[in-house]
Amino acid sequence: MLSRSHSHYNPNPQNPSFDTVLVPQGMEYKTVFQGMGKNKSKFKIIPIPVGIQPLTNFLEQWQQTPDFLNKVHQGLILMGLGGSLSKNYSVGDVILYKKCALIDDSQENKGQYDQFLTDKLFQKLGNSTFIGKGITSDRVICSAQEKILLGKKYQADVVDMEGYALLNWSQKLGISVAMIRVISDNCQQDLPNLTKAFREDGTLQPLILARQMLKNPSNSIHLIRSSLKSLQVLKEVANKISQYE
Repeated sequence: MLSRSHSHYNPNPQNPSFDTVLVPQGMEYKTVFQGMGKNKSKFKIIPIPVGIQPLTNFLEQWQQTPDFLNKVHQGLILMGLGGSLSKNYSVGDVILYKKCALIDDSQENKGQYDQFLTDKLFQKLGNSTFIGKGITSDRVICSAQEKILLGKKYQADVVDMEGYALLNWSQKLGISVAMIRVISDNCQQDLPNLTKAFREDGTLQPLILARQMLKNPSNSIHLIRSSLKSLQVLKEVANKISQYE
C-alpha cells in the first residue's frame, strides 16, 4: 500500500498544488472542461461515475494503471454539484469542504480534506466562497424534509454521492485532496426521485431519468432551472481554478 513517503506523492504545504481534477460524468464534466478554457491542458480532467461504490471501484482500477503509477501526484480536487442541507446556503453558492462523513448509523466515518490545499483554493475563489461540512449518500436525497433532518443529524451543509469515497481512498494513499461543490438544489426544494436513473456502475440512464422527471413535472422544472444556474457558477469556478498557480 502506498503511503505519504511513497515516491508518487509530492506534498508541499508551503505551496499546495494539484494536477488532477475529478468531475462527475455528464453535464458537470462538460461544464468544467469548458470552464477551464485554454488552461485545461495544465490539468488532467477525469470524468468519474456517480455513487460511493462505483467511484471506489473506479479509483481502485485507476491506481493500477500506468497513468497513475508512473506519475508524481501533486494532489487532486473533485468539483461538482451538491444539495444544500441548510437554509444558510442557496442555489449557486460555492462550498469548499473541510470535512466529510458517510451517511450511516454510527456517524463515526468522518475524514478531513487537505487544509493547505483547501485554504489556497479559498483564497483563489474569493470571499463569496463558503467553508463547510459534507455528507455522502449512496442515493439521491429527494425530499426537503429529509435534507433538513440529515443536516441537523450530521451537522452538515451539503450532501453529495462521491465525497467520502474519494476521501477514504486518498487517505489510504496519502494523496492531498480538496472538494468544491456548487449548490444545485436548496434544502426546501423537493426533487423528483432520480435514484433509479443511475445504473449500478454509476452511469446515467437518460430514458429512465426522463420518465422519473415526467412523473413530477413541477419539481423537475424547478430542478432544471436551479441546475442551469448552478452549472453556470460551476463553469465560472472552473475558470478561476484553471488560473491556479
